[in-house]
This record gives sequence, C-alpha cells and structure tokens, in this order.
Amino acid sequence: MLPMKTAIHENEILALEDGKTIGKIEFALQDNTLSILHTYAYESGKGIGSILMQAALSFAEEHHYTILPVCSFAQEYLRKKGLMQ
Repeated sequence: MLPMKTAIHENEILALEDGKTIGKIEFALQDNTLSILHTYAYESGKGIGSILMQAALSFAEEHHYTILPVCSFAQEYLRKKGLMQ
C-alpha cells in the first residue's frame, strides 16, 4: 500500500491511495474565499477527512484565500484545531 496523496482537480481536492480516489472535498472559489461544500471519505478510520482538510488549508494559505467551512465536517475540524469558534 502506498501512502495517501492529495491532488487538486477542478473544484475538488482528492485523496488518492494506490492511484484510487478514496475521498474528496468539493469546494467553490469566489472573491478569494474557498468555500468547503462537502467532505467525503469512502473508508472510515483512516484519517482521510483530516488529510483532505490539511490539503485544503495548505491550498488556501498558498493562494491567500479565506476559508468558509460550509460542511459540518470542515466546521468541526476547524473548531478542533482552534481556527474557528
């Protein structure tokens, strides 16, 4: 098994393992705001959602985007990291 990787394709951040998509974040970009609309992990207990959120945070930081967490997973992740109240 290869390590999990992430890739950005159109309006999605994909989690890939052995060349297979195992999760994704769907997002929208508008006025320098990255809205995280949905987070999907196709297998539970592997930390896929957290890896996707880390990739989303890195992508937003690199491009100076503000994050708007629309989906409940993104909201909870940011709360746990102390990045949102």
